[in-house]
Amino acid sequence: MQFLLPQLHEPLILWERIEIDVNEGAESGQYVARIEDFVAGGIVISTPEFVRGSTLLRENSEVTVVITREDAVYLFNSSIRQIRRHQKRSYQLTLPKNIQRIQRRQFVRIGLNARALYVNLTADQTATNDSGQFKWWGAKVIDISGGGMLMKVHEGLHQQDLLLLKVPFLAEIGLPETTAGICRRVFSKRNEVLAGIEFITSGRLAHYFNQGELMNLPQSIKDFDRAAQNRLAAYVFNQQIELRKKGLL
Repeated sequence: MQFLLPQLHEPLILWERIEIDVNEGAESGQYVARIEDFVAGGIVISTPEFVRGSTLLRENSEVTVVITREDAVYLFNSSIRQIRRHQKRSYQLTLPKNIQRIQRRQFVRIGLNARALYVNLTADQTATNDSGQFKWWGAKVIDISGGGMLMKVHEGLHQQDLLLLKVPFLAEIGLPETTAGICRRVFSKRNEVLAGIEFITSGRLAHYFNQGELMNLPQSIKDFDRAAQNRLAAYVFNQQIELRKKGLL
């Protein structure tokens, strides 16, 4: 069985995995569930499983539903309630009035004023050969998207350099603080060195590092997977919508 929603390129199908976010930012709660059925006025899902965060899911909670597809990430607002079906407890989501689409290759971004640290793994060849012996450099994050960041950095960073990144802001919104990245662009502006950094998700680490190198890098970089990237993209997208509502964009 499948169910077609407006603006969704492909229909929802039974047992499809969805993410449910309650609230936003550092206080958000994140859950995952599976679609069990489609009924008049709603989508029946399995009992949501807690992933992370501090806001709990309650009866009639207002939530954001995240649907991940190959072409894009789709978001819609809904509310959730408990129901009894076939003598077991299930949950039902209200149908969306509008669906927002985030293209994977066209991540929206927001301005940010946050500190960060980075290790230039390409310049420091010993970094991946001696676990934990990293030379960290301070940086400032100028803006961020699901795909990466623009940072003010020190001189000596070059295009294609591989980086280890530590960004406290990511931890504040419930994502892995330490990630891997690759420098895609370096330029100067007002006597400052700026670098465009692309995040490397866990599924792509093997394209840039061999197994020996990965063993000597923090295991936490493997936590920044596609789902984490989608959550970051959803967070940034929602922040941009709020800024538009306030007339700031």
